[in-house]
Amino acid sequence: MSATTDTTQPGGTPAARAGATAPGNNLTGFTITHDLIRRVIPELGRRLAGAAAAGGPDAAAVGRLTRWWQMFTTVLEGHHTSEDSHVWPVVLAAEPGLAGVARTLEDQHASLDDHLAGIDEGLRRLAAETGEREVVLTGLLARIAEFDALMHDHLRLEERTMVPVLREKVTAEAYRAMLASLALGHDPMDFVPTMPLLLERAAPEARAFMLGGMPPALRARYDAEFEPAYRTLVASLPSG
Repeated sequence: MSATTDTTQPGGTPAARAGATAPGNNLTGFTITHDLIRRVIPELGRRLAGAAAAGGPDAAAVGRLTRWWQMFTTVLEGHHTSEDSHVWPVVLAAEPGLAGVARTLEDQHASLDDHLAGIDEGLRRLAAETGEREVVLTGLLARIAEFDALMHDHLRLEERTMVPVLREKVTAEAYRAMLASLALGHDPMDFVPTMPLLLERAAPEARAFMLGGMPPALRARYDAEFEPAYRTLVASLPSG
């Protein structure tokens, strides 16, 4: 197993806590990732619109927004990959009747990737100042709004069908095995730098849970380097 732990993999699904009173598997990581998705996509649109209303954004501001957005897409893509490769098979082993839903979700993941590529291209064109600025910005904001609506529908489908099974019907043993399999081959540096974004508005208990299993040396680096760098980046973004 790699140095990745259940509580340090963004988009993962941490194991049940010893002595936890709530029934079922602990989905803290899963839940805060869904919260992040619902927050960040419209936030990108608001920040861009706010900058435009103030006469911007200039190329430097777009570059900073792009760095922030790329942190989010790293979390999102890891979340979707983990679902397709590890989470849904475990859910289907417990509830085979959801096979059609799993196929739908996987197909949606591919479609959502196309929207991510479109947003990335819009940000690139905005930073490069290619094309008519207002046209590029209007198209980008429309793409973000469409992506936001699609993601809300996607998350609702997951939460209505797959998540209850993952929480209540997948056995603790199968759940732990899934997490161990997810951890294999993961380098913590692939995702730990994105965790300040993931945990930015997480409840204190969720934050403590997600950081609690981080190796001490990595936690020290997280506190001294990654979180301060993220706060500096956010402070430099256009308001929205």
